[in-house]
Amino acid sequence: MRNKIDYGIDLGTTNSAIARMENGVPTIKKSETLKDTIPSCITFSRKQDILVGDTAYNVLKNDSARALKTFEKGQKNTFIEFKRTMGTTHKEESFNMNRSFSSEELSAEVLKKLKSLVPDENISSIVITVPAKFLNPQNEATMQAAKLAGFKHIELLQEPVAAATAYGLGSKSKDGFWLVFDFGGGTFDAALIKAEEGILAVKDTDGDNWLGGKNLDEAIVDNLIIPYLQENYAIDFVINDSTKKELLRAAVKFHAEVAKNELSFKDKARILTNRGDLRFEDENGEEREIDLELTEKD
Repeated sequence: MRNKIDYGIDLGTTNSAIARMENGVPTIKKSETLKDTIPSCITFSRKQDILVGDTAYNVLKNDSARALKTFEKGQKNTFIEFKRTMGTTHKEESFNMNRSFSSEELSAEVLKKLKSLVPDENISSIVITVPAKFLNPQNEATMQAAKLAGFKHIELLQEPVAAATAYGLGSKSKDGFWLVFDFGGGTFDAALIKAEEGILAVKDTDGDNWLGGKNLDEAIVDNLIIPYLQENYAIDFVINDSTKKELLRAAVKFHAEVAKNELSFKDKARILTNRGDLRFEDENGEEREIDLELTEKD
């Protein structure tokens, strides 16, 4: 029998992960595609199967691209970024399931998927990290999601504290004040932490539950990709129609994300689409392509 919790989960807005202590070392359990994280994305199939992670994310990408062909919003069955509405009355309607789902129910499916990445043990106790700015309703919603996923004992740990703890384990200077920044897919936190003889105390936290990497993606779309398309193609009929523009934004956001991630490792990134990736013609009957270089400065 375990007498301590050896599992930790990062339930993220865009990506999630699970780790286990193995011989005193936290070890991330890989996904089926051998990645450290899975997309926090869910799709409900026509057969009412629930697909979570990379499979669901690929469905989302294909659906977004397909919607550009007709410029019609399809029946919604794929969901992402629901962490942002945790602890609210917001629900997502799935056509295939013929019912709506709360953010807690959707998050529970992500947690179940993470649980399945550990086939050699049935996990009942877990630590889940949460943004420092999460209030009681959001924390309670996270606990509820974990209970729906089958966990019995759940502890919540603020994300900046988790980061500070990990840093402190290998840090030579054990005492003093640390300012920890956590910029995630959907949330931004800053925590002032006092370290004294290995004990960490959170003195103050601040942040924004609506600021994260997703907002950077949207900024790249709105300030770089769409102006590029406007400059090179006759797409006023899209830009001047709010529904069509929203569908275009959703379809090119994936390209923005890939470029943004590349800029974490190099100075320049290139967004280059193939013919047919953007499945609509402009007013002159031309198929659109994107060939756009982004820099860190951009």
